[in-house]
This record gives sequence, C-alpha cells and structure tokens, in this order.
Amino acid sequence: MSLTPTLARTWIDRWDRQQEGYLPDREIMFAVIADAVAANTDRADPLVLDVACGPGSLGARIRERLPQARVIGIDADPVLLELARTAYGFDLVDRNLADPAWTADLPAEPIDAFVSTTALHWLGADQLAALYAQSAKLLRPGGVLLNGDDMVAETTDIDQLHAAIGTRQLEREGVGDREGWVDWWSAITAEPELATAVAERDNRRWEHPEDNGVTYEQHLKFLRAAGFRSAEPIWQYGRRRIIAAVN
Repeated sequence: MSLTPTLARTWIDRWDRQQEGYLPDREIMFAVIADAVAANTDRADPLVLDVACGPGSLGARIRERLPQARVIGIDADPVLLELARTAYGFDLVDRNLADPAWTADLPAEPIDAFVSTTALHWLGADQLAALYAQSAKLLRPGGVLLNGDDMVAETTDIDQLHAAIGTRQLEREGVGDREGWVDWWSAITAEPELATAVAERDNRRWEHPEDNGVTYEQHLKFLRAAGFRSAEPIWQYGRRRIIAAVN
C-alpha cells in the first residue's frame, strides 16, 4: 500500500494541532501571510515559494485564499515532503536551505512571493543573511518576502515578558496539553506507509541550531542589506512577528 491523500491529511491535521500547542495563533499568522500575498499581486495565479514548507500547511492556506496560486515548497525532510506531496500535490523541491545551491532546481521565472513560518531560526545567522540575499534576486520587482517567526529580543526583560504572556496565551486558548513535537515524530515513524521516507530521514541527520539567536533588528538589517527597499513587521504577538520585505 502507498500513502493516500486521506491518510496524509490525517497526519497533517495532527501536526497542525501539536504545533498549536506551541503557537496558538498559528492560523492567524497563516491568514496574515496569505492576505499579504493576495494584497501584493494583481495576478490570480501568483508564483509563491514556501521555504522550509514542512507538510505544506502554509502553502495550503495560501491556496485556499488564492486557489490558482502556484505554490512551490522547499524542504529537506523527506517525511514532511511526502505528506505535502500526497495531500496537496504541490510542486516540491528537496533541498537543504543551508546549501548555497538550494535555488538550483527552481524555475527561471521571477517569483511573486517568498514565504516562511517558524522555520528560518534553524539557519545560522550567516546562512539566514545569505538566504535573504538570494530571495531578493529571485523575487520580481515589487515582490514580497514574508517571514513569520519567533525573533529574539535584545534584552532579557523582553524575553521574560514574552515567556509570561506566552504561557498565559496557551492557558487562555486551552492548547497547553496538546501532543508534543517528540510524541508526534515518535508516532509517525511507526506509520508503515511512510517507512521509506522515515528511513531516508534517519540517513540525513541534519546539523542545525535550535535557535539562531538572530534578533528582530538583525532580521531587518539583513533584509535591507539584501536590497529590499522596505522591511517592517505587519503582525506581532510578543516576540513572534511577521516581517514583510518588498523588493
């Protein structure tokens, strides 16, 4: 038997629920990014690059907002790529963003939007700066980069406030007892329809920081150095921000 779209979506739904245990406003972030993509194009079918796409949750929300959008997902996790491929039929590129050649398999046409959520903190600071520079070259003039992530503060005072309001938010939304990241991965590695992808994931053994320590101010500095003409936040809760950068 092979992985079916129904089974893939079951695992993605479970993924989304466990992610909300860390990010209770995750769906709001998706909606803001999708709305920003729609607002920044006059095309019904923009070309959208979903970077570190995971199982395709953000790309799927963008397609709900813009049904004709062409979404290309990039990731290096074979399990998550297989879920996205089977559930949504996206164009997918299997590349590690830490590799400077990650753009090699992309189409030659200019990209309308470069999007990512809660993933780019896995890149080192130099790698993130390089990725922003590459994205500026890939985007059409006027194209937009949208990165939603936890961006560390300059001071421990703000970090402490972020932790406090985050705890209260989890309590208020009633999601603090959701399945955890480790539990989800333990469960899916036992899924027989994903055995090949799981084995490949085990072979890859990535090395990456859990958090690159890049502050919000550094994100803006990197984006402006990359050549974006404007870069500012369009949404924020605590340290979590969505930064929009226009090419």
